[in-house]
Amino acid sequence: MPLYGDELTIVYDSYSLLLTGKDQTGEAFPLTFKMGVGRPAGYVYGSVPFVAIFGPSVWGVRGLSFVSGLGIIVLMYFLGKKLFSEKVGLIASFLTAISMWDIYLSRAGFEAHFALFLALFGVVMFLYKKYIPMALGIGLAIFTYPTFKLTLPLLLLILVIYTNFKEIIKSKLFIIALIILTLFAALSIRETLKGVSEERFLRLNVLSDSNLREEITQKINEERTLSTLPKIIKPLVYNKPLKYVRVLFEGYMENLSPEFLFLRGDRNPRHNPGEWGMLYIIELLVLLFGLYQLKKNSPKDLYLLLTWILIVPLATMFLGQTHALRNNLMIPPFILISAYALDCVSKKMRFIIFTMMCVQLIAVLVTIYYYAPNKFGSFWSLEAKNASLKAIKESQDHEIMLSTDIDNIEYAYPVYAKVDPRLVISQYQKWPKIYGNVTITDQNEK
Repeated sequence: MPLYGDELTIVYDSYSLLLTGKDQTGEAFPLTFKMGVGRPAGYVYGSVPFVAIFGPSVWGVRGLSFVSGLGIIVLMYFLGKKLFSEKVGLIASFLTAISMWDIYLSRAGFEAHFALFLALFGVVMFLYKKYIPMALGIGLAIFTYPTFKLTLPLLLLILVIYTNFKEIIKSKLFIIALIILTLFAALSIRETLKGVSEERFLRLNVLSDSNLREEITQKINEERTLSTLPKIIKPLVYNKPLKYVRVLFEGYMENLSPEFLFLRGDRNPRHNPGEWGMLYIIELLVLLFGLYQLKKNSPKDLYLLLTWILIVPLATMFLGQTHALRNNLMIPPFILISAYALDCVSKKMRFIIFTMMCVQLIAVLVTIYYYAPNKFGSFWSLEAKNASLKAIKESQDHEIMLSTDIDNIEYAYPVYAKVDPRLVISQYQKWPKIYGNVTITDQNEK
């Protein structure tokens, strides 16, 4: 698949940093990138080595996510081994390797996937009492994907309670790790106060949705008009705070619903090109059996994994829709529960379950490679890629004009043409943009 909008801006920022030390807007070594509407810096800087090798290309931006997927497979082995046994670790590693959810994330330059690797690295390092690497992993994760700013501190607190708080707090290395995390938190707060790191969240969250606000207002007016409650009581029963609590609760539950997890996913073709749930259908039974076995044999681990799952939607519920990227921190606990369940069944049953998973995976892969590219090309800025490649070819002999009516063309052409970042920086916020014989015009500019 071609590069979509976020990937185009990420890879070009990495390319610009590599050659100039500035992003494509001209800011030197930023911690938050303007082109991502408040994009954290982690994935952009992490992609620089790949861009140095492959240039501003598919591998330049997706290489980091691909390697993250491989790293997550390894980390799941160590996590399963530490919590349960080596056998559970091996099963967890295998389940991660064939996880539809993680395969989807590995195929594109998703910041959330690199953040998941960093977060999981931090968790594993914590459980193995390597506190300094733990702090670096978690600290970098919160500078890679914004929702992790809420969920990772809660997860760390849960892990401290799960292990032995009194013993951990005595460790000098843990105190140093807390200092490192405090420094990361201070930098994060500074970026927030500058008003750039939370711009996307402030624009997308349900509390700032004007349409939803109007809908709630109309609903409250209707209820107060039709209700036979005493007039003095109506404002206590029908009001905005209660309505928003319901909206948030519904959003929370949708991120844990069978429809999202097992049937339809988040319905975004970039996150779910196989058009199934994020987990295998058979995993519903496997997970239920795993919960039963953990309750019977290892309740402490059950509480850890369940709490881990339940904290993730606390961040995603504010954004009004299910989302495979924002919920990806749920992947490890779901896989660990399934791995523990499969360790408790016979070899024959394990083989049957693996076979059912592989049958569904084959169907998903057929969809991904033979159907999705044609059906969902527009979601990956296919038209912008084709127009850019044609402009590159034709501009050798002719002057070419490209219009922003082609979605993401202003980001696609500099990437595919490998336009000098200095030229792109010089034309930031200018229209039209002139790159030699190619001119990009914005139809909204007068």
